[in-house]
Amino acid sequence: MTMIEHLLDEKNRMLTEMVHASKGKTVLRNVEAFKIGIEKSSDFKEVCKALIKFGLSKNEARVFTYLAKYGEQKAHKISKVLSLHRTETYKILKRLEERGLAYRILDKPIKFAAVPIDKALENLVQEEKQKIKRLEEEKQKIIEKWNSMTIPVEEEEALSEFIQVLKGRNQICIKASEIIENAEDEILIVASNENLLQLFYAGVMDDLSERAKKVRVRLVTDSSLRSTYIIKKLGLKKNSIFINVEHMPSFILSEKRLLLFLEDENGREGKRALWTNQKGIIDSLRIPFLNLKVSSIHVQACGA
Repeated sequence: MTMIEHLLDEKNRMLTEMVHASKGKTVLRNVEAFKIGIEKSSDFKEVCKALIKFGLSKNEARVFTYLAKYGEQKAHKISKVLSLHRTETYKILKRLEERGLAYRILDKPIKFAAVPIDKALENLVQEEKQKIKRLEEEKQKIIEKWNSMTIPVEEEEALSEFIQVLKGRNQICIKASEIIENAEDEILIVASNENLLQLFYAGVMDDLSERAKKVRVRLVTDSSLRSTYIIKKLGLKKNSIFINVEHMPSFILSEKRLLLFLEDENGREGKRALWTNQKGIIDSLRIPFLNLKVSSIHVQACGA
């Protein structure tokens, strides 16, 4: 090879490298722009948050949403766009496959795709149902083991007085249902329209009309349109009293149990409650309402 040919060959090699480097920068800029677009998308973030409630980790939700939105992708592309380590990306993809949320396309290189969103959500719901079923089975096993134990256990009636602070609407609604179900003589409910709405939509009071045929039921709330609608819907207008309850505590009680709604740090009720069997506290809330009667005005308001 002559000196001129050598110089020309070296020049061509350098030009080729420059072209490749330029293309690499272009690809990198495209990936970075795509990443910025993804991270700024409020819809992308909201969908990811919703999927986390279905049991996915944050990064699992991000990978699934990206695949579901943008179609089949190579693992290294997913890794770059979502700023994930490649090893972690493969682990996430494997977990999504195992849960029936993604599948691989046998290509060179291998690509991954998400199942349709409705199918994915159905798979997640079924997965949670299976968990609940397994817990129910374990619950039965534990109860059977417990009942076979010879250690004497105090009956509930013999237990000392207690006070417990409940946190979370689920726990509160469970105890509210327990009071209504187990009441032997009376059920008294005093509730703001917000707490009444919470109990109504949680299904706590669905059987209250039937219970009113067996025990004395009295419901005290305000005369707002929301409250009167709920009372009418439940068929409890004959058991209801409408007064200004704005400055009253909201509670549910029977002859043996009390659920008292507590305010949170922002002054709102509904997410914390006091659960107790202390007779003194129960009577102090019950006695002021003993002589209240349903007036014709209140009945008319409820029937409006």
